[in-house]
Amino acid sequence: MMPEDILVYTAEELEAMRRAKALLLDDAFCRKNDRPTALSESEISPRHLAVTTVISKCRAEETAQKYLAWLKGFAYWDITEFSEEQLTDTRSDRYLINYRMAGRDVNGTRIFWIEGRGNVPDDREQERLSLMAGLRYHMAVHSDPKTLREGLTFVIDVTNKPREKIGNERRLQKSYNSLPLRPQHIFIVGARPLVRASINALLKVTGFVSKVKILKRIRFMTLEDIVDTAKGGSVPEGSLPKHLRGRSCGIEDLMANVEIAETDGEQKTDAEAIEDEQLVKWVNERIASLPVPDI
Repeated sequence: MMPEDILVYTAEELEAMRRAKALLLDDAFCRKNDRPTALSESEISPRHLAVTTVISKCRAEETAQKYLAWLKGFAYWDITEFSEEQLTDTRSDRYLINYRMAGRDVNGTRIFWIEGRGNVPDDREQERLSLMAGLRYHMAVHSDPKTLREGLTFVIDVTNKPREKIGNERRLQKSYNSLPLRPQHIFIVGARPLVRASINALLKVTGFVSKVKILKRIRFMTLEDIVDTAKGGSVPEGSLPKHLRGRSCGIEDLMANVEIAETDGEQKTDAEAIEDEQLVKWVNERIASLPVPDI
């Protein structure tokens, strides 16, 4: 790991975390923000609070509000607090396939790449594990200092999204949208013209584009466009996920081997299986590198 990849909290960030924590421990503040009682000390995860604080630009009140909104977004699944155990729960590994390991954008910040390759069963436990996978990926991406402090490029690749609907898509999307983010670019790739309106509507209904400035950052683009800065793209070709011909994270060329492997009942090429394994390893390593603040 390069020195610039190692996160060290500043004195200002630590102080903002402490102020935000004090608000979360305050009954009056929590009631004002639709929570009947304050959080207890043990219900506040220092690392989750740290990430929320820096994303919120060290604004203590905004941090505490986003933390409560994050919890509220996960409440349907009886997730009442965030914990270290959730970040290392390997049962959610299977749902990391809905994300991709990408490199850095033209500004040097990480690319948050979602690729919905599989539906999540309409089962509360499986949905919960899917949320935990998203939470782990989110924390891994934000373990990078530059990304945490400056924002990221957010890519939703719907090229291989299953057309069959399960019925829980809107519920899950609303919970995903509660994750604190600071996207500088939002690219939706592979959407057919007829489905773009429905995607826009879903994002609005579930709260992802509640701010006008965020709405203005959403662009429907082709894969070729997002690597073309002249067309507004911000993803260097070498930072694309491996299966899209990029060279992200220094993985050697895996696509030459196209033999089929069985994984969790699904058929994958050897290249896809290896890439998924690399993603799980990367997520775990990045989470491990995220320091626990002394607050």
